[in-house]
Amino acid sequence: MHEDTEDRRTQNLLNNEASRRKVLKGLAALGLAGPAAMAAIRTGSAGTLHAFGTPGNLTDGIARIVDAAKVPELDRMVTFAVTGSDLPWKDAGFSIEEGQSVTFLLGGRWWIVKDLDVWVEPGLAFFARIGGNAPIYNPMSNTGTMVAKRAGAVSVARSIGDWVDEKAETVATPPEYYIQEDGSHIEGIALIWKGDPLTGLRGLHAHGDVAGALQAEIARLESEPPVPEGWRSMYQTGNAGIFSTCAPGVIGCHVHKNACLLVRDVSLPLSPDATIDWQWNVEELPSMAAEDELLTHDYLSMAVAFDDGQDLTYMWSAALPEGTVFRCPFPRWQPLETHVIVRTGHGELGKWLAESRNIHDDYHQHIGGEAKRIVAVWLIALSVFQRRTGLARFADIVVRGNGEEHRLT
Repeated sequence: MHEDTEDRRTQNLLNNEASRRKVLKGLAALGLAGPAAMAAIRTGSAGTLHAFGTPGNLTDGIARIVDAAKVPELDRMVTFAVTGSDLPWKDAGFSIEEGQSVTFLLGGRWWIVKDLDVWVEPGLAFFARIGGNAPIYNPMSNTGTMVAKRAGAVSVARSIGDWVDEKAETVATPPEYYIQEDGSHIEGIALIWKGDPLTGLRGLHAHGDVAGALQAEIARLESEPPVPEGWRSMYQTGNAGIFSTCAPGVIGCHVHKNACLLVRDVSLPLSPDATIDWQWNVEELPSMAAEDELLTHDYLSMAVAFDDGQDLTYMWSAALPEGTVFRCPFPRWQPLETHVIVRTGHGELGKWLAESRNIHDDYHQHIGGEAKRIVAVWLIALSVFQRRTGLARFADIVVRGNGEEHRLT
């Protein structure tokens, strides 16, 4: 019955020429056209709840609390907005000193295709930087606290995998698709601190809260684990506690409505005996459908990156048969990323399982490029489109080849 309802809603949209053009433009912004766009349209709608309420509610409510609390740790509060017409960076309206902290509280919604109710929460799309230079900051949740690595003016932007490179100067998405007029917006508050952010947030919280925003950041600062030692988040995403060390030699993963690509740099020849071994215990998959369509492309994987820019990701799929190989449906990643299904279904969830892959053979069979070296190992967790939960643990990650060995956990 639900599928029939969605099919009728989709067909009504497509029968209306104006709506049809709008839907296809939204999908084209993600690189979908023709049959791929039609397949994406049929994925149906997602949930509509958002923690921080209606536009203006967050800003007005926090402003009243700031006025009432007058906590000594707070230097000032600044509000800002990111809208669909911003391309890509804009001045946030304040500067910060080296070592100073700023807490971002974010509301709103960023539509991917509004007519299909496909959107992401603001913390996933929001980025900040200081002095017009990298590094860039992405909280990957609707609250986050950035510590300034330099002094300078703060600028803000939005990206959903759009950045061309880690400098984040430009986006790969064509301007006619990047610029949107669909009501997408991020409502932002910057709390700039002259004292300890956690103490200041607790002081504010004693005078009230708005839909749990202050409490969410207090909890994050109190309990968010650091990124596992030796690893880092890729520039396209933050971590927000998605990956953490949950036991000696074990990396835990908990992804929900967000994403992280965790990187461990290595340098190893792509020799015929190059292998990667790991163990994983996947408790919950973030997708209920085959992950080879863009709007169901939520997954957990182990990946290997090469010096020619290509990468192989070894996935546990909800529905695709073991041995399936496909290119990433994300336009930004499609020329670069190849997925290999090494486990499928739900029968072995919750069990520790060992994997071993010959990287050299997989690369030449499925990519066939000119790579000479392995340059990184990645852990990938994605739960953006269906906004479900993915849970897993990784251990005993070892890369070997040409008489060398790199133990990564």
